[in-house]
Amino acid sequence: MTRRGNRVTYLTGASTAAAVAAAGAEVVTYDSPYERVRTRAAEDDPLALLSLLLDESEAMLAAATALPERPDAVAYDISTLHAGRILARTTGLPATQLIPIFASNAHFSVLAATYEGGDAGRLDRELPGWVDGMLARIGALARAYGVADDPAALWWEVQDSNLVALPRSFQFAGETFDERFTFVGPCLGERRFLAEWAPPGDGLPVALLSFGSVGTTRPELLRTCAQALAELPWRTVVTLPGGTDPAVLGPLPPTVEPRHGVSHLSVLRHASVAVTHGGLGTIMEALHLACPLVVVPTTAMDRPVARRVAELGLGRVLDPGRLTAARVAEQVAAVAAATRPRGGPRRAMSAEIRASGGAARAADVLERLPSWTAA
Repeated sequence: MTRRGNRVTYLTGASTAAAVAAAGAEVVTYDSPYERVRTRAAEDDPLALLSLLLDESEAMLAAATALPERPDAVAYDISTLHAGRILARTTGLPATQLIPIFASNAHFSVLAATYEGGDAGRLDRELPGWVDGMLARIGALARAYGVADDPAALWWEVQDSNLVALPRSFQFAGETFDERFTFVGPCLGERRFLAEWAPPGDGLPVALLSFGSVGTTRPELLRTCAQALAELPWRTVVTLPGGTDPAVLGPLPPTVEPRHGVSHLSVLRHASVAVTHGGLGTIMEALHLACPLVVVPTTAMDRPVARRVAELGLGRVLDPGRLTAARVAEQVAAVAAATRPRGGPRRAMSAEIRASGGAARAADVLERLPSWTAA
């Protein structure tokens, strides 16, 4: 958007302010509850996470409504939908919802899917009371900004414009989503804030090991995978969250490289396999390059992603409760030894991702919003 000459004002927490500024946006920071309370409980409990993100919406709205100038349109992430929808109503502006996870409709619920394979009964037991509490909070927040809509309608509204950062065939029930949803696939543009990686020229096959932020809360799983790859004649790059001590991985040979702030794409261009907890960012990066996957779903949010990878034949899924170094090594070797490691379903998915349009198509959709076209 900024390269096309558009002015973008971006609300964000302090931890990502520098990256946003580097992309050419005007940064407005606020005191982010999510940055303060990123706990294991929130990562593994979708209900607690949604409550935390309502706190985030409150903080964002306070910052957004203090802006000195009126924008032409609102684009908001689904995680802070309360802020986005209330802001759109108070300004009367067209809005687009940005969905970096699975989208939901009458045929598929991402919230319900997170409990499949887990405590599905907990959702039935707790959801009615939890929803009542959330609706009361949403209603109070809306009224504070002069929005009189029914809080249930505000929460469950289907936005007229939705950008989904997945290819349509990876989406559960993808064929049931109408023209309001544009599946642009992952936006894998230039990431100057990340370091590049290149193999040292020893001829060893390359693996990427990434558990995202989960690596800090489930270090034993990350360590098991690192130790498994250390036993293979491979070169492994382990990406770690900022501030994570590589010592959590235990003693490792020089062929296993712990790295902070390295570009996954630079590793995946050379990789024969990616081992991950199932974060959609890493999954989409790997599939973009048709790289085989070994997925160890470690939180409730990872389970639907792992299920989809298995259903579509895009990789292997391992049970974190039964994870051993021997099992990881076996599956990595099996994936790498496949007759066509980058062929079949992965090649088709890679082609669909590339055809989905990514950031450029997303910008096209945003520039077709009524405020832009009227201007």
